[in-house]
Amino acid sequence: MRHRLKTKQFGRDTNSRKHLLRNLVRSLIEHGEIETTEAKAKEVKRLSDKIIGKAKTDSLPTRRKLHTFFGKRDVVNTLVDRVAPAMKDRISGFSTIKKLGKRRGDNSDLVKLSLIEEAAHNLGLKAPKTEKTEEKKPAKKKVVKTTTKKSVKKAEK
Repeated sequence: MRHRLKTKQFGRDTNSRKHLLRNLVRSLIEHGEIETTEAKAKEVKRLSDKIIGKAKTDSLPTRRKLHTFFGKRDVVNTLVDRVAPAMKDRISGFSTIKKLGKRRGDNSDLVKLSLIEEAAHNLGLKAPKTEKTEEKKPAKKKVVKTTTKKSVKKAEK
């Protein structure tokens, strides 16, 4: 029974579960979106929303706390300098989950977990939405048929 248990265990021990979630959050911040199973995405969304909420207050103690979680300075700098300022108007709900379908091997539900559009645009991951312009197609080349000696001789007979 799962009485008073807050997190899913994913069939792993504590350390490997923490490393899994840490790496998924790191990938979400670096790339702006990840594809994973639905259960993992829900846990990562819960954890990443808390971390982005902490990163909104840019100070040395919060950077140190985030560095103890991630262990990489460049990820912390990306989070505090680029992602958190894009979320300044929001209180919560910094990421979205979209269902993709079933995985081919084990039929588990796949989802795409991504940061909201404003943050992804600030990271330079998605191009801003613009109107489609018609592009000219290259002109088709004319094919010139050549005759061989055999076909000329057959035509003469």
